Amino acid sequence: MNSNHVPTILRHSEPMTRRNSWNEFETVRRQMDDLFAGVIGYTPVARILNTGTDIEISPDVFETENELVFLLPVPGVEPDDIQVEATADTLLIKGERKPLYQKEGAVQHRQSWWSARQGSFTLNYNLPFEINSEAVSAHYHNGILELHLPKAESVRPRTVQVQIAGK
Repeated sequence: MNSNHVPTILRHSEPMTRRNSWNEFETVRRQMDDLFAGVIGYTPVARILNTGTDIEISPDVFETENELVFLLPVPGVEPDDIQVEATADTLLIKGERKPLYQKEGAVQHRQSWWSARQGSFTLNYNLPFEINSEAVSAHYHNGILELHLPKAESVRPRTVQVQIAGK
């Protein structure tokens, strides 16, 4: 065997630039977004594909006798990139999901659905009742933001002992 022989799989080959119909679709989508944004200020294609500057995140919301609990899936978002503001009747959650890989000169050849979901997000809720904003707590674990919003004393159910006359 010739020592200069390199197996085919290890030889230098052409760069990984193949025709990719998804990249062509993405180019057309961006052109449509620019057109709609310029004319009506709204980009319906980006909204359908969740690829605009704001990504959409939906929480699970639970109500108990004493509190509201929000579970917000935000994998890939650093806890320091999340801001929570609560008042007596509103909840505001802001954050940003940054690109998974950033290196100067790096060319992305393939993009997953999840990788495309980057950017800022803002969630704003008018709460159905007053909360104790001083006692709100937030925990972040395994990509889930868990918020506990205790109900204000004035809206918590109370048990009243009924006294029957003559007993």
